[in-house]
Amino acid sequence: MIFFKRFFFSRVFICYLTVTFSMVSFASSAPAMFIPSPSGGDGTNHRETDLQNIQKLLESKLIQHKLSQFGLTREEIEVRLQQLDDEQIHQIASQMHTLEPGGNGAVVVLILLLLGIGVFLVLELTGTIDVFK
Repeated sequence: MIFFKRFFFSRVFICYLTVTFSMVSFASSAPAMFIPSPSGGDGTNHRETDLQNIQKLLESKLIQHKLSQFGLTREEIEVRLQQLDDEQIHQIASQMHTLEPGGNGAVVVLILLLLGIGVFLVLELTGTIDVFK
């Protein structure tokens, strides 16, 4: 009983819970986008606009480098783009802004922070270090 009382009411454990719950309680951003209305036969074709947006993305040096690592040349990419139908091109153009080129760094930072706190807590509870004297 004394162990549980000491463990649950220790300052380190309370600090750990405070930090953990505050990190969990942050609301994550929920990306949203407008849903395009279906074309009602008005004759407008967005293929050219979507192709221009995709071309701007493909002109990026980073994208060109990655595609060249996969063995694709500029001509092969152009041929493949021309083979796609209007719906596929529109889907690529509308989803290309949702990509995270650098990944999600916040998750990595959060995991490292929680691991550090966990190691600190274990060291404190085993008596290796004593921060709160």
